[in-house]
Amino acid sequence: MRGIVYDKPLYWFFLLSTIVAISQAQTEKNVAKRDSLLTIYTICEDIEQAKASYGLSLYYKDVDMDTSLQYAETAKKLSLLHKDYGLYARSLKRLGVIYMYSEDADLAHNYFKRAKRIANDEKDYFLIADIQSDIGLLYQRKSDYKESLNNLMEAYYFFKDKEPSVEKHKSLNRLGILYSKLDKNNRSVDIFTEALDVAIRLGEKDREITSYINLAVIQTQSENFEKAIVLYKKIIGKNLDDNLTYQNQKKTCYNNLAFNYYKIKEHDSSLMYAKKSLAIKPDKLFDSRVAQTYRTLGNVYLDIGDYKKAASNLNRALSIAEEYEIKTAIIDAYKDLYRYHKKTQNYKEALTYYEKFTSLESKLLDENFSEQISKIESSKVIEQKDVAYASLSKEKAEDKKEFESDIERIIWIVSIVLIAIIGMIILYVYRNRVYLAEKQKQISTMKLFALRSQMNPHFIFNTINGVQNSILKSDKFSAYNYLSKFSQSIRLILDNSNDSFIRLQKELDLIKVYVDLEKIRFRNRLDFTMNVNVNVEEQNPYIPAMILQPIIENSIIHGISNKPEGGHVSLIIEPYNGNLKVIIEDDGIGRKEAQKIKMSKPKGVVGITSINTKQRIDILAKSGYKDARYYFEDLIGKSGNIKGTRSILILPLKNMYDKNN
Repeated sequence: MRGIVYDKPLYWFFLLSTIVAISQAQTEKNVAKRDSLLTIYTICEDIEQAKASYGLSLYYKDVDMDTSLQYAETAKKLSLLHKDYGLYARSLKRLGVIYMYSEDADLAHNYFKRAKRIANDEKDYFLIADIQSDIGLLYQRKSDYKESLNNLMEAYYFFKDKEPSVEKHKSLNRLGILYSKLDKNNRSVDIFTEALDVAIRLGEKDREITSYINLAVIQTQSENFEKAIVLYKKIIGKNLDDNLTYQNQKKTCYNNLAFNYYKIKEHDSSLMYAKKSLAIKPDKLFDSRVAQTYRTLGNVYLDIGDYKKAASNLNRALSIAEEYEIKTAIIDAYKDLYRYHKKTQNYKEALTYYEKFTSLESKLLDENFSEQISKIESSKVIEQKDVAYASLSKEKAEDKKEFESDIERIIWIVSIVLIAIIGMIILYVYRNRVYLAEKQKQISTMKLFALRSQMNPHFIFNTINGVQNSILKSDKFSAYNYLSKFSQSIRLILDNSNDSFIRLQKELDLIKVYVDLEKIRFRNRLDFTMNVNVNVEEQNPYIPAMILQPIIENSIIHGISNKPEGGHVSLIIEPYNGNLKVIIEDDGIGRKEAQKIKMSKPKGVVGITSINTKQRIDILAKSGYKDARYYFEDLIGKSGNIKGTRSILILPLKNMYDKNN
C-alpha cells in the first residue's frame, strides 16, 4: 500500500498556511512608535487622532485582535467626523480584514464593499485594487475560486506596471496560491517568482521568506519532495528574528518538512519536525493550520502500526478543520480516517468516511471551472485598468450621505420626507386597509406553504432510514417491500407538491401508505385503525396538505417505538359543531416519558413535527379560521398511571377551504 493518499487538493492546506506570513506582515513592533501613536491619540482632537487610531489598529493586529478592532472602529468614527474620506475607506477595509480572519465572512464582505465604494468616490484606485485583493482572499477562504480569481485578477492587472509595494506582494502571493489550488503549478511558479522579486526589491526579509516557502510548496505539490526539503532547510537556516511573523514562518517550514519527510518514508524525521511545529504556539488569527500537523502525525503513526496514536491525531485534525470550516481540510481528514478504519478492518466506519469525503468533494469545484480560467484571464488582459475601476463609479455610495451634514441638505431631506409622509397618509386613507389585508393573506399562505414544505424532506428522510435499516439487517424482502411502499408515498407527495390544501381522501391515502411502511419497520408490533365519519367521507373536504401524517408519525415514533411490545394507534375523524374534529390516540409511553428519552439522546437533531403543526394551525387561526386548534391530552388509566396520548386537531369546514380560494 502506498502511504497516505494525498490528492492534489490536499496540498491546498499547506499553501493556505502561508497566507499568515502575508496577511500578518507588519513593520517592526517598535515600542517607541507605539508610545508615539498613543501620545498623539491621547492629546489630539483633530484628524491626527484618527490617523493615530488607525496606526494603533495596525500595530495591534498581531498582538491583540480585540484592541485592534477597537482602534479600527475609533478610526472609522473619527475619520468620518473630520471628513477624511480616504482614511474612512481604509478604516472600513481594516475592519473587513479583522472580521475576515475572525471567520465572519458576511460582515467582512460588507465592510469591503463599503470601503470600495468610498475609495471609488475618492478616485483612490490603488486602494481599490488592494480591497479587490482582500475580497479575492475572502472568497478563496470560502472555497469560491471563481469569484476569488475574478477579484485577484482585477488587482493583478492594476499592480502589474506599478512599483514594488506591500500591496503588490500580497496580491501576487494570493494569486499564486489560488493557481496552485486550481492545479496550475507552472502559472503559480511564475507568479511566486514575480512576488519574490518584489520582496527583494522592497528589502523585506519576511516577505522574501514567504515567497520562498510558496515556491517550496509547489515542489511538494509536484512531488519533488527532496527539492522541497532542501528549500525549507535553507529557509530555517537563515537568521530569523523572534517576532510573531517569523515564528509563523518557522512553524510553517517545520510543518511542511514533516510532511515531505513522511512522503519519502523517513518517519523519524517527520515526527521530529511535526513536534517542532506543534511546539511553536499558534497565533490568534490563524491556528487552523495545526490540523495539517496532526494529519501528518496520524498518518506516520498509522504506517508504523501505532493505531491508538494514529486515531487520536487524525480525529484531532478533523476537529480543528471542522472548527474553522475549511472544506479542503475536512475532505483530507475524512480520507485519512477512511484509510485508518480500512486498515484496522472497521469496514462500516470506513464506508461512512468514504461516503462523507466523496460527497463533499463533488460539491467543492465546478467540473468545468478549469476551462473558465483562461476565459477570465483573457478578458482581464483586454480590460483597461482605469476603465475597470472607473466602472465602479456607477455604484451609488450610500455612505456619502453620512458626509452631507450642512443645513440646506438637512432642510431638503426633511421636506422630501414630509411630502412622502403626507402622500403615504393619503394613500393609507384610500387603499391601505384593502392592501394590508391582501398582503397579510399572501404572507399567511406563503408561511403555510413553507411550513408544509418542511414536512416533505422530514418524511422522506425518516422513510429512507427505514429502508437503510432493512438493508443493514440483510432483510431483502422487507427492503424490497419497503421501497415499493416508499415509491407510492413519493408519488403521492409529488402529486400534491404544488397544493397548499388537498382533499381529505388524498391525505388518508398517504397515511395508509405511511402506516404500511411503519408496520414493516416495526415487524407487526404496530396496530393501526382508522374510523372516518360517513358524512365527512362523502363530503371529502379540503384540508391543509400533510397536516395529519406528521401527528400520526409523532405518536408512532415517540409513543409506540419506545415500547418493546409495540402498541396501537387510532385515527378518528368526525364532524364537530360545524368543524372537522380529528382524534389521534396511542397507547404508548406518554409524553412525559418520551420527553425524558428525548433529553437523554445526544443534541444536534431537533424534531419539527409538533412545532411545525402548531405553527401551521396558529397561522390558520390568525388568518380568519378562529376555530382552528391543536392540543394534547394524557390518557389516564384507572390506577392513575399514564396509558397513552391523545392528539386533537380542530379544522374549520368552510367554503374558504376550497383550494381555489
